[in-house]
Amino acid sequence: MDVSQYLEIFVEETREHLQTLNENLLVLEKEPENKDTINEIFRAAHSLKGMAGTMGYKRMQNLTHNMENVFSEIRNDKMKVTSDLVDTLFQCLDALEAYLDNIVNAQDEGTDDNEPIVKLLNDFLNGQGGAGAQPQETDKEQTQEQQSPVADDSFKNVEFSEFERHAILEAYKKDMQAYGIDVHIDPSCILKAARAFLVFKAIEAQGEIIKSVPSTQDIEDEKFDLEFKMFVVSKEPLEKVVDAVKNVFEIKEATGTVITVSEEEPKEEEKQAEVSEENTEKPAAESAPAAKPAAKGKSSGKPVVNRSVRVDIEKLDVLMNLVSELIIAKNGLVASNTAEQVQHSQSFNEQIEYLERVTTNLHESVMNVRMVPIETVVSRFPRMIRDLSKKLDKKMELYMTGEDTELDRTVIDEIGDPLMHLLRNSADHGLESAKVRKEKGKPEVGSIFLDAYQDGNNVVIEVRDDGAGIDVNKIRSKAIDKGTITIEQADSMTDKEIIELLFKPSFSTAEKITDVSGRGVGLDVVKSKIEALGGDVECRSVIGEGSTFTIRLPLTLAIIQALMVRLGSEQYAISLGSIQTVEDIPVEDVKFVQGKEVITLRGTVIPLIRLGQLLEVTDMDEEQESLTVVIIKKGDKQAGVVVDSLIGQMEIVIKSLGKYININKMISGATILGDGDIALIIDANAIV
Repeated sequence: MDVSQYLEIFVEETREHLQTLNENLLVLEKEPENKDTINEIFRAAHSLKGMAGTMGYKRMQNLTHNMENVFSEIRNDKMKVTSDLVDTLFQCLDALEAYLDNIVNAQDEGTDDNEPIVKLLNDFLNGQGGAGAQPQETDKEQTQEQQSPVADDSFKNVEFSEFERHAILEAYKKDMQAYGIDVHIDPSCILKAARAFLVFKAIEAQGEIIKSVPSTQDIEDEKFDLEFKMFVVSKEPLEKVVDAVKNVFEIKEATGTVITVSEEEPKEEEKQAEVSEENTEKPAAESAPAAKPAAKGKSSGKPVVNRSVRVDIEKLDVLMNLVSELIIAKNGLVASNTAEQVQHSQSFNEQIEYLERVTTNLHESVMNVRMVPIETVVSRFPRMIRDLSKKLDKKMELYMTGEDTELDRTVIDEIGDPLMHLLRNSADHGLESAKVRKEKGKPEVGSIFLDAYQDGNNVVIEVRDDGAGIDVNKIRSKAIDKGTITIEQADSMTDKEIIELLFKPSFSTAEKITDVSGRGVGLDVVKSKIEALGGDVECRSVIGEGSTFTIRLPLTLAIIQALMVRLGSEQYAISLGSIQTVEDIPVEDVKFVQGKEVITLRGTVIPLIRLGQLLEVTDMDEEQESLTVVIIKKGDKQAGVVVDSLIGQMEIVIKSLGKYININKMISGATILGDGDIALIIDANAIV
């Protein structure tokens, strides 16, 4: 069987399962008795095992099989969750991620058997009464709390026909669960078959009966003692199905168990793995499917996964380019729509308006397809903070809000590293040790916050902590020692400007270099990556209270609203998101400060930038009485860009200049205008 065609799906789904394991292990560490979490972890490990077996990755299959054994014992209350066990399980996740990296890079899982980790898992099993001796039984039967030893033994040897097995596997796909119900009729009952018929009717109201032992015909003919079994698929919890049976008159006892038929007989291990996860990746919850989302907020997103379609990002890029061409065509029609043509053809104008509506809707639709919740990036950070807490020997907790805030996929792909650097920075530099925090009267456990929210056409992500804050004097001294600034410059710089020195390459205030931070390669990477995405980052800090790093990013990078301006004979575009106001400033209002032009606008001194001189564009010859100034902003900084004239607002398509043209950073790209001309796009961030 050639499985290479499934490799991409395998990688995607393995990442999802690993993320599920990560999130749920963090919950389990705090809530060791949480049955929903235990069941979720068991299912994810079980799914990974089957997928790895199908693809022929034996080492990965073996590791997940041992994880599954451990969780089978935990589910059956034969083993307790301890901190050491959670540490070992996180080691398992790291090993699985290493396997996955090898598979992505070399289509092979590698040669590491991870025997020390497997031994640790088996030690936990054996330390809890030697439960590891029956690993093969874990998939055959998963019991509920109500299940008695009688039911356990009596279901062990039941065999399903191919048709019955298929029916149960199909039910799993519909988020249903398979149950075995063992029914005992009261010995004083006169009409056994009638009672059995009422039991059948009661169960059919809860789900669908797949099989009975003995057969329905034998039960109808009273060819059975006082006991019979039924196998049911249902969306209802097991307790509800069992209670429906108990409510039938003259039923002495009814017990139930969850039946798992996801695999073939254990002796055919290869075959079993192949069948298993093709069909059971998304089995229903163990006991109470309907109640599960309430137990853990994020799980409520699960059904959405079933309704979503994975789309290759390249296909979306093609779609985006088609929309781009459509907008260019629309701009062409607008450009040729002269007053004379409108007089001859009123319908031409209507067509333009129609095309504009269509392109706008198509644009919004495509953008929505490209939008991805920021949760896909930030969901791995709680595990990172847990590990840092142990490594740095500090008590800390991460609180996240706004994980459902959406960003363009291209931005999402790039934002992970900057956020990771900022969180590590807060953990290492920001938060004090528990002892120091106690002396300062703070809670021993430090808090790190990651908040995301939409603000107009931007998404804002804040990383803050309640740590020591940034010592401005320490940075000032370090910067002078390193020759980054002179003593004279240091005296005239504000605290905010001093803090911004932290974003300089190779600048670090750490006393010693650790494997967490201290090499000065963190914040400059953050700044360059964020600015490459058209965003900006700034820092606010109060000594003794903590620091806040604020990242502001554009919602999308492909199509923007821009103000078109003219310089000499050329047109340029400036993103509306960067523009605060447009002003008409009399020439006599321009002043000089330290030899540079400034204007005063509503009490604020704003430096002037002659864009024509900056870009070496020939100015208009005529002397003007007033200047057209576009006030642009980056964070709380402003600058006034002097242009010759304004053309108007336009929806433009950003085209990358690629690597072929080495151009000044002030140009972030280009756009094609309706008449076929090209206008360069000004990067307001770089200018400020």
